[in-house]
Amino acid sequence: MDQNIFLLDISHLAEIDMATFIEGKIVLLDNIDSPSAGQMAQQPHNSFPVQARMSMVLFCLEGELQIRIALKEYVLHPNMFVIIIPGIIFEVLSTSDDFRGFMVATRNDFMPVTEKTMQVMSFYKCLQEKYCFTFEEKDVPEFVKVYRAIKETLLDEEHPFRISISQSYVQIMYYRMAPVVIKEAELQSKYPRTRQEEIFYNFISAVETHYRKERSVKFYADLLCLSPKYLSSVIYKVSQKLAGEWIDGYVILEAKTLLKSGKLTIQQISEQLNFPNQSFFGKFFKRCAGMSPKEYKNK
Repeated sequence: MDQNIFLLDISHLAEIDMATFIEGKIVLLDNIDSPSAGQMAQQPHNSFPVQARMSMVLFCLEGELQIRIALKEYVLHPNMFVIIIPGIIFEVLSTSDDFRGFMVATRNDFMPVTEKTMQVMSFYKCLQEKYCFTFEEKDVPEFVKVYRAIKETLLDEEHPFRISISQSYVQIMYYRMAPVVIKEAELQSKYPRTRQEEIFYNFISAVETHYRKERSVKFYADLLCLSPKYLSSVIYKVSQKLAGEWIDGYVILEAKTLLKSGKLTIQQISEQLNFPNQSFFGKFFKRCAGMSPKEYKNK
């Protein structure tokens, strides 16, 4: 297997540097053919946040996998899948002893830009509130068959058109998922949000946009034309978390991701997250994470 294609165990998901790919632009991870179902759990995996640099589809065939995506936790059971889009921070929290599954990750420029490709990828706009979906039992065999076809094609290094063929299979994979995602979005649209749920959704959207620069509840209240007191009460009523906890959660998640990436110094991370200085950042991080940035980076 050349350096353009990565076939790995899912337990190594957090270890992959998605920025190092040169030409292949696709990664496959699975353990569906492992001789022992417990093999996966015996292999250590990192449990820290990673920012996705590729589009990822993670499918559970057996057992369960717990994952956190943008502060929302999901437990994948058989026939369930998650879609993670570039820029989203995720963390694989745990896998059961009997977990079997696979992941396909592709860079944005892996697929040729055609009208059909744009159509099949258009359901990404549905991934604003939910990343986890479930196939009907009858649709699972065909989905797994498509994955195996991608893998077999990429393993055939002598075939001159293996990349083009794999691109077609990846497109088919998205065609298989699209109806499930779109149906879920249509179902949610039939049950409009209450006024308080709408405020919560708008607040989270605003935090996701501005958390690197703004950590004040007042900033978000002003943005939503509400009083800080009313905004705080609504956020707590809907989510059982304080508005400040949501803001801090996004900031600390980004901080952990940057610390573990090893690409920036603590001072640079402090500046990127708009802290007055490294000391303020250190105090904030220790309050939220229970350890200093340096301790977390080196653990």
